Amino acid sequence: MNVREIAQLSPNYSEINREERNYAAIFFAALCKPGNPEKFLEYCGFSGETGPEFGIYFEYAYLRDLWYKISNESIKKEIIQQKLKIKDIDRILNKSFKEINQLFGVGDKASETYIQFPGKWSIGKYCNNFPDDDDFLSICRFKWSFNIKPDIVIHLDKNRAICIEAKYESGEGSYPATNQEKAIFKARGIKYVRQMDLQKYMMVELLGLSTDFMFLVFKKEKSETHKVVSWSEAFGSVDMKEMPAFAVEMAGKISV
Repeated sequence: MNVREIAQLSPNYSEINREERNYAAIFFAALCKPGNPEKFLEYCGFSGETGPEFGIYFEYAYLRDLWYKISNESIKKEIIQQKLKIKDIDRILNKSFKEINQLFGVGDKASETYIQFPGKWSIGKYCNNFPDDDDFLSICRFKWSFNIKPDIVIHLDKNRAICIEAKYESGEGSYPATNQEKAIFKARGIKYVRQMDLQKYMMVELLGLSTDFMFLVFKKEKSETHKVVSWSEAFGSVDMKEMPAFAVEMAGKISV
């Protein structure tokens, strides 16, 4: 017997789904239907037309993907020099590529010809290279920003965005995430970094986007920093007529 037979339960997955990324994907699909972006934005109080630079993105990884478009190593150095605010950064960047990569603890063999992706810098490896807690935390925030992917980001144009974090039952996350990295933070007496603070750092400080931040939640609560919209309000603000039956069922389930 399989698990469903033992449990005497065999529902469609749409009937029991609790995965918030799945709901975010369905809402993203709904937002891609003609007319729905305008309906949702109007409901949330955002004005303006959807022009040629408008876009809606699921699991947004702009910073990561932009890094891989940069082929000039001098530009990579300039990004690190200007945005990674740690002591001795100029001295560090005057080292060889291999030494720079080793200092920041790349996860694999250190390249001798280019600066490796900051998202692969290893906290466990660079921890001892930066005894100053402020420098260490700055490097962590910089590294994490290349890996995080907000659930849905709506670009009104190239310089203005709405960053949406979708939740089902889970609360706001924090960094670090692994037990090994948490132990390092505990040993150094450093507080964890809130998920929303890291998103703001990435969107505003690193990418230079004028950004509004939103929570999409099951149970609506107040927030001093974010606009909060319930799933019921979100799905209720758009036209779901042409969405597949399973998607409509899930939207109804989370909107109860």
